[in-house]
Amino acid sequence: MKQALTEKVSYAHFPPTQGFRFEFESDQCTGCGMCAKACPTSCIQWDKEKKRPYVTALKSLNPACIGCNNCESICPVRCIRVRGEYRVLEGRYKTPEDKFGDMVPVSPFDQSYKAANFDDFEKRLTETESVIFKRRSIRIYQKKPVSKEIIHRIIEAARFAPSAGNCQPWKCVIVTNSDLNNRINKKCASVLEKFRWAYSGDLQWWRRSVVSLMSLLQVNNWDQRPFSAMEKMNQIGGNLTFNAPVVIHFLKDYRGIGHPSMDVAIAAQNLVLAAHSLGLGTCYIGFIASAIKYVPVVKKWLKIEYPYELVISICVGYPKNKQDKPVPRGKLPVEWIE
Repeated sequence: MKQALTEKVSYAHFPPTQGFRFEFESDQCTGCGMCAKACPTSCIQWDKEKKRPYVTALKSLNPACIGCNNCESICPVRCIRVRGEYRVLEGRYKTPEDKFGDMVPVSPFDQSYKAANFDDFEKRLTETESVIFKRRSIRIYQKKPVSKEIIHRIIEAARFAPSAGNCQPWKCVIVTNSDLNNRINKKCASVLEKFRWAYSGDLQWWRRSVVSLMSLLQVNNWDQRPFSAMEKMNQIGGNLTFNAPVVIHFLKDYRGIGHPSMDVAIAAQNLVLAAHSLGLGTCYIGFIASAIKYVPVVKKWLKIEYPYELVISICVGYPKNKQDKPVPRGKLPVEWIE
């Protein structure tokens, strides 16, 4: 998809979008409110008087949904669903045409992308495939601690990940100190709140100008969807790690061969899959890595020194609610060259 320069700098700030479609069956709702608690953005709120969820927006992002389907996976009676697709219609973040296609659960044994029932094909999957399909990002944890033995097991899974030239350009900082996690959360949240305010305030000309410029310099950081997650972080008091009993920070040696961030990502996914296979829940947290450059004291607390840089943080703990189950995902563009 080619874009002219004028298109690349237009609609970077709250571009026109087509959002997801919510389906809610109120007569089945038990009033548990878990859908609102599990929502990573400010999208789903809970009406305490009516004891039912309602959908909200973030300025022009309506609704402020990233399509993670956590609300659907955590609902005990499956009365809430997210369907359709998210499209940016114009500007820098315009959705490529080969990404068009509703989010639906599909079978890996059928390349037609037709909707399928997971129960019908789960028995044909390997254990690894089953974990991949059912793994969800967990944001509500039990207060139960995770033993060092279990943490060691998932770290070992990360250690055996492939890396360019077998360079293994990684290091882990494991934090089980809740006071330290809270201090890190508050410091990083204060930085993120400034970015959220700059993006999400009134739609004034200077905001559009600043966001357009920053999207040219840092294209990956100015998509509108993360700002809806920052809105949620603001609402829950900057609790970036959701009171998880363990937070594992993955660092890269920036001198590593090739693309050390990619090597770290592979190791991190090994850890996440191993954790879920052991009954743990995890959640990738990118906000700390995004904010840490502006709060050097956090580097000091985590003892991050040359040549290491923070790439990603992962919450680990025992889920408070059963949530692992398959959910819809968007179309994957594939081209066959034979």
